[in-house]
Amino acid sequence: MYQIEIELFRKTRQNIVRLIETLTLDQINKIPEGFTGNIAWHLGHMVATHKGLVYQLNGLSGGLDKEFVKKYKKGSVPENPITEEELSFIKKKLLEQVDELEKDLKDEDQWGDTHEYATSFDFTITTLEEAVKFSNIHQAMHVGYILALRRLVTTT
Repeated sequence: MYQIEIELFRKTRQNIVRLIETLTLDQINKIPEGFTGNIAWHLGHMVATHKGLVYQLNGLSGGLDKEFVKKYKKGSVPENPITEEELSFIKKKLLEQVDELEKDLKDEDQWGDTHEYATSFDFTITTLEEAVKFSNIHQAMHVGYILALRRLVTTT
C-alpha cells in the first residue's frame, strides 16, 4: 500500500531539488513583479505543509520547529531572504521526508484518527490515505509555481 504515492513523492522531490541546483541563492530569494512569493517560500512551504497534512492531521507531531512552520504556513509570505544554511536545511528535509514517510506508513499502529480538514481545493481530507494522496497533489501545484518563478528569475 502507498507504493505509487511514495514513488511519486520521491521523484517529485528529487526533481525539484535537481531543478533548483542550477539557481543562485539570489534567484531563489527573488520575488518577481506581480508575485507575492519566491522559490524559497514554495520549497519551505512544501516541507512544512507535508508534515501538517499527513502527520498532524493524523495524530502525530510534525517534528518541525514552530517558527519554521509559521514562516511557511498557508497564507504567509516571505519576510526576509533565506540563507544558504536555511536552503540546505530545506533541501535536506525535502529528500529526508520521503524515506521518513515510507518508514512511518509501515507502522500503522502509530497513526491516530484523522482530523477532517477542508483544503483550498474544495476537497476534505478524512483519512490518512487521502492525506498522503493530497500531499502529492499539493506538492505538484507548488512545483508548477516554482517552474514559473524559475523561468522569470533566470531571464531577468
